[in-house]
Amino acid sequence: MRAFAALPGPHAISPATVLELTLLMEAGRLNAYSPRSLDAFIDDPRWVVDDPPALAWFNAARDVTWTRDPFDRLIVGHARYRSWRLATSDSRIIEKLGPRHAIEV
Repeated sequence: MRAFAALPGPHAISPATVLELTLLMEAGRLNAYSPRSLDAFIDDPRWVVDDPPALAWFNAARDVTWTRDPFDRLIVGHARYRSWRLATSDSRIIEKLGPRHAIEV
């Protein structure tokens, strides 16, 4: 996490990430955030929720054929559309994208 924290901010997050966290909370699979703390996270000036054009973003996600997880496809597609490195702890995403396109956190 240190390498990521040292990068200059604000850091962009995908709307797909916000939705995935919300659904995980609702399903009881994520207890780290309450709806209030998730809103505080989104409103934190260290983060900005990016708003890519939907058609271009979804077209980029269509090319992510190595996963059937819709959130992984959308999040990776978003990073690819913006030509960003994706910060993640997901080992499969890290393996598929490689160090040039992913930052392990």
